[in-house]
Amino acid sequence: MSGTRGLLWRRLAALLVLTATATALLFAAYADQQRRPGAVRDRIAPAILEVTAARTALMTGHLAADRELSRGVSGVVGSGEEYRAQLAAATQSLAQSADPAGLVGAGELRDTVNALLMAYDRAMGLAVAHEDNEPVRGAWFLSADALLNREGTGILARLQELQDRQLARLAQETELSTGRRAVWLLAAAAALALAALLAVTLRQLARRFPARLDPFLLAACLLVLAAWLPLLPARAAHDRLDAAAGGLTGLVAMQRDATTDDREAAEWADWLAAVQTRTTAASDGVESGTDRPAPAAAALPAIAAGGAAVAVLCTGGLFLRLRDYERFQS
Repeated sequence: MSGTRGLLWRRLAALLVLTATATALLFAAYADQQRRPGAVRDRIAPAILEVTAARTALMTGHLAADRELSRGVSGVVGSGEEYRAQLAAATQSLAQSADPAGLVGAGELRDTVNALLMAYDRAMGLAVAHEDNEPVRGAWFLSADALLNREGTGILARLQELQDRQLARLAQETELSTGRRAVWLLAAAAALALAALLAVTLRQLARRFPARLDPFLLAACLLVLAAWLPLLPARAAHDRLDAAAGGLTGLVAMQRDATTDDREAAEWADWLAAVQTRTTAASDGVESGTDRPAPAAAALPAIAAGGAAVAVLCTGGLFLRLRDYERFQS
């Protein structure tokens, strides 16, 4: 049994290092997997949906103002009228769209939109004030329309820029990036290496000691293999999160399409109704896609406990073999 003591100590050190590495990597991968749905559900998705609601309200109010002005109905912007209600709803949604995590330049964009909204409301009010003077009324309405729809600098364009930044933030949280993929691959490699080393150790100990099977190392090997069990639920959770992100991205794309084409008011109304339906579907998708089942909540404590158990089992099994070796030597 020459060199057996050194082999046992070296093998114990290697097993403990691999156990710590695999546990840390698995813990980091699962922690990130469990953090991201909460970030999407609690911060990013609500901000996107609020800006979507603001855009929908602005377009709805604008159509209402156009319709009432064309009919010559007075008091378009008076208390209780649809235009005023939709403008108030848009302002409120915009105020509630702030992401607690913060987006670079988002505050400045919201301030710009708020300033443009004040100018837009003033122009619309002047259009109503000159309701009986069609040329003046038309000029002020066109001014309000330009403030809302001007390409690149209008209110809707600014809101689109804000949503593009929100979607970029959403992609950061939902995509399986190169860094995230690397952590998962390294965790898998470490777990495989640990399982392989345990199997080799079991075989070597069976050759050097009378006991053919070490129950401690066998239990440790089974625990390492069990670490693969949550991978399928983790993949399913990522797919659900990806589907929720797809619903939000599709909603923003639908609004972008709805604000670039020149349509009649009736056709616009159909588009806005479709957007509202899509908004509800996207909101429901976020709720279902970011829901965390009870077993997932226990994954992180289980990983930590499992890593500790593997370390204890490896230490116990090899120390028993060291004790047997010392007895044999004496």
